[in-house]
Amino acid sequence: MKTVTAMAPSGATLSSTTGQGTYTPKKWILLRAVEEAREPLRLKSTSLNVLRAMISFLRGDQISVDQDDQHICFASNAAIANRAHVSVQTVERHISTLAKLGIVRRVMSSNGKRWARRDRQGRVVTATGLSLMPLSERHAEFLQEAQKHADRVLEFTVLRDKVSAALARLKELVADDSSVTDLMTSVRNALRRKPDACVLRKLLAEISVEISEITPAHTEKMRAYDHEIEGHKEDSLNPIVKKEELSQIQVSADRMERSFPRLCSELRFARDQAHCDRLMDDIAEYLRFG
Repeated sequence: MKTVTAMAPSGATLSSTTGQGTYTPKKWILLRAVEEAREPLRLKSTSLNVLRAMISFLRGDQISVDQDDQHICFASNAAIANRAHVSVQTVERHISTLAKLGIVRRVMSSNGKRWARRDRQGRVVTATGLSLMPLSERHAEFLQEAQKHADRVLEFTVLRDKVSAALARLKELVADDSSVTDLMTSVRNALRRKPDACVLRKLLAEISVEISEITPAHTEKMRAYDHEIEGHKEDSLNPIVKKEELSQIQVSADRMERSFPRLCSELRFARDQAHCDRLMDDIAEYLRFG
């Protein structure tokens, strides 16, 4: 899984604060951690859009408790809805969801309104609204949840691939066995419905049992078939068969006389071995033996 820093928006990098070796993630990195953990947190994309709009109202790049406007969003629901491109009712609903999950914290006044008090220079001195400090406080927790979720997804993907490979192997070994065909149908239907890991492990075990029972019988059948056609094997394809060299083949004179009487009668007129060799060459050339 990619690191949160690598997935952050442009300009959202870690910045150092007071203290040796400590870093405070910028607000967009904090948001990215929640986005990575959206599935275990069961967050919808609209909730993330509302949260992103709330973060955009904060002053500065970091979420800090130093000043209220650095962690409290005091914008109205209408302003958040306009920036998130949703309705006010949608904003209210998803803010309640974020508050229940502990991602935002309500810092409300006695009348339930959100407001900010500014000094003469226009700086916010106090404000009420929705605090986003939980994003910073629970940052490590969100990262851990995202990593666990990525590990579960990887485990599920590997297990699913194993089931698919085992199913292909079973299909290769079996033709028309009704019991195995039912199992193959069940596996295909389960893979279409995105089952959990427990179901996949059970299916993988069942397929492995079927393959282990089919493979010995299939092997014995192939061996019996090979024994039946043993005499039809090509010598060139069987390394066990050793061919005799032509120079090692011995033929007796009587057998030559019976098999090739005309050839032997011609060779009897040879005066010596050289003359015999010339006669053999002439015969070979006539018969186109080369």
